[in-house]
Amino acid sequence: MPEILSELGLPLNPSNDSAILAQALYRVDLSYIGEKYYGFQSQPNGNTIQDKLEAALATFCRHPVRVTSASRTDTGVHAEHQVVTFKGAAGLNEFRIAKALNSLLDQDIRVTNIVVCPDSFHPTFNSTGKAYRYRIWKVAGESPFVTPYAWRMYHDVDISVMKEAARQLIGTHDFTSLCAADSSAKSKIRRVREIEIIDRGPLLEIWVLGDGFLKQMVRNMVGLMIAVGRGKLKKGEIAGIMAGKDRRLAPATAPACGLCLVKVFYGDDLPVSTLVENAKSGYTLSLGSSWI
Repeated sequence: MPEILSELGLPLNPSNDSAILAQALYRVDLSYIGEKYYGFQSQPNGNTIQDKLEAALATFCRHPVRVTSASRTDTGVHAEHQVVTFKGAAGLNEFRIAKALNSLLDQDIRVTNIVVCPDSFHPTFNSTGKAYRYRIWKVAGESPFVTPYAWRMYHDVDISVMKEAARQLIGTHDFTSLCAADSSAKSKIRRVREIEIIDRGPLLEIWVLGDGFLKQMVRNMVGLMIAVGRGKLKKGEIAGIMAGKDRRLAPATAPACGLCLVKVFYGDDLPVSTLVENAKSGYTLSLGSSWI
C-alpha cells in the first residue's frame, strides 16, 4: 500500500494535510472483456466492472469512490472504449494513476487513458454518440483471438436481405419492440445513424452507430437482422413489429458475447467506415500518447 500511495504522490496521512481537500474531476478511458462480469453497473455480488474499478480507486484513495459511466453495458458485453469519471484529490499525476489502477485491476480490465476534465463534464450527458460492433462466427473451425468474442452460429444467412432489414432500422424510431422489457427508460425513441454489415468470410460484423441506445437494443436489432437473414422473418414484417411497440413481437435477443462498445464520442464523431479502417490497424482509440 505505501508503495502505491508514494507512486501516486499522495501523502501517507491525508487527514493531516489540508491540500487533500482540493478535488478534481478525472476522466478515465477503459477497455474490458466482459465475459466473466455481470455488466458494468454495480451489483450486490460485486462482480461488475464498476465494482472492480471502484474497489481499485478506493484502495489508493483510501476512501469510497463512486464512478459515473457513459454506458451501462450488459452482462458479458465487452468494451474497447468506455468512459467514466470520478472525483479525486487535485494535482494527481495521470500517468501514475493509470499505472496504479492497472496494477490493481484484473488483467481483463485496462485503463487506457486518464485526464483531468472540467467539473461540468458528464460522460453520459455530454456524449454525442456511441458505436457498437457485433461479431458472428459462421464456421466450425475457430480462432482463439476472435471466437470467444463472437456469436458462434453455424447457419447460412442471406446478407443482402439483412442489409435491407438494417436500412429499416436507420433513422429516428420508437424502439420499444427492440428494447428489454424491464428497461426503465422514459422514452424509447432513439436515432440510429448508420448500420454496416461487413462479411469477412467466417466472420460477420455488424456495426451500429447512434446517438444512444436502450437496454439490449443493439443485441435485439442483431437478433432481428439474423432472423431475416435466416428466412425466419420476412423483411416486410419489420414495420409491423416496430409499430406494435411490444418486445414479444420481435425475435430472440442475440447473445452478449458478440457485442462490444467500440467508441463513445464527445464531438469527435466518426463515420462507421473510418471506425472500420481504424479497427483494421488494430486500434480504435488513442492510448494516451502524451505519456510516451
